[in-house]
Amino acid sequence: MTGRAQQGALDMTGLPKGPTKEHLERLDAIFGPAYFEHGRLVMTVARDIPGAMKVAHKLQSRLHEALGSVIEIIFEHVKHEMWARLHEATNVTGLHKGGEVPECQVTNIPEGIRQSPYQREHLPTLELPFLWEDAAGQTQGHCLFSMAHPAAPALEQVDDIFREVEMYFVKRWVVVELVLGPPIRGSFEEEEALSEANTGHNAHVGGGVGVTLLSCHAYGFAGDQGDTLAPHVRHCQPLAFKGMTDDAGRAKICFLPAEVNKIQVAETERFHGAEVTLTRREVRPLEQGPTPVLVKLQPKALASVVVHVFAMPRQLPRCDETDGIIDWASEEREPIVDAMVEVTALDNGSEARKMRHTNFGVYVPLAGDCRRVASALRCTARATSQSRGR
Repeated sequence: MTGRAQQGALDMTGLPKGPTKEHLERLDAIFGPAYFEHGRLVMTVARDIPGAMKVAHKLQSRLHEALGSVIEIIFEHVKHEMWARLHEATNVTGLHKGGEVPECQVTNIPEGIRQSPYQREHLPTLELPFLWEDAAGQTQGHCLFSMAHPAAPALEQVDDIFREVEMYFVKRWVVVELVLGPPIRGSFEEEEALSEANTGHNAHVGGGVGVTLLSCHAYGFAGDQGDTLAPHVRHCQPLAFKGMTDDAGRAKICFLPAEVNKIQVAETERFHGAEVTLTRREVRPLEQGPTPVLVKLQPKALASVVVHVFAMPRQLPRCDETDGIIDWASEEREPIVDAMVEVTALDNGSEARKMRHTNFGVYVPLAGDCRRVASALRCTARATSQSRGR
């Protein structure tokens, strides 16, 4: 374990929150759960303060090396001499300092994100506002670091400033692609797969499938609890991040990586559940983009169920040559279109599946999907008319 539980903030169980969870909540409060993929980092630096430009250029090099594919660094130069003149002039005349002029900005910084450096009581000698676009396309902003005059940054502070900024970029993206593996030998396949016998099985999963990513972060150390009891293991749950697949069967999830992360797909009627382990070493660095993960799902034995409901004829067809077995598919049938049809597997605890009418007395599952093959099925049909149904 690397994290240490801190006293103070409590979670819903009344226990202290772990440092990782607190950090995640701080990031979500700033950026939202959707986070960001790209942004602009404005490096505001007072160029007439000795040593400030050297610090800014060295910090720029560190940020480009670590976050160059994610952020665009934009320099904004300010001068303490100009701030002093403006401050003196406004104090003498009693006028208020004007706001920022959009045409003079180094990049688009909407009003309300920050106060203009020249409007403040103390000019920032080094400041790092970060700008990004939210899901609605609106520009949002947050200040990652700020140092105001008379304080000035020094070269030996670059590593500390970088570590402070880097903590805002610890989340990573993963793209989980779900595909169906080959069907179990000897099992039924879906009708679509049967029609694709020449091209192989249908591996498409499609959209609407939930994917959960569990990050197994440390909760803390029992020795750090002081006079309080250490939390029970059932309270030390991993952080859960959820996503939903699109039509291509891909789910894009933003998460906070731990040493061990697990990707889980719940069991459905089409396939069995699956779990894949993703270690921190396998997570791509931020500059390399999202980490792709392929999850192969084991399909279940499936079969389409179609029920034909028709009126029992007054005289049964002759079946002497077939040992009393009637081939109803080759006989004329009077379809019943107003029946209530249910199919029930003879397995213990199975629920009845309602069927819906399509045409000419043909009934299919209500949701139009396939069912898992059971050892035996029982079909019951009840007509609402006076016709006799079978």
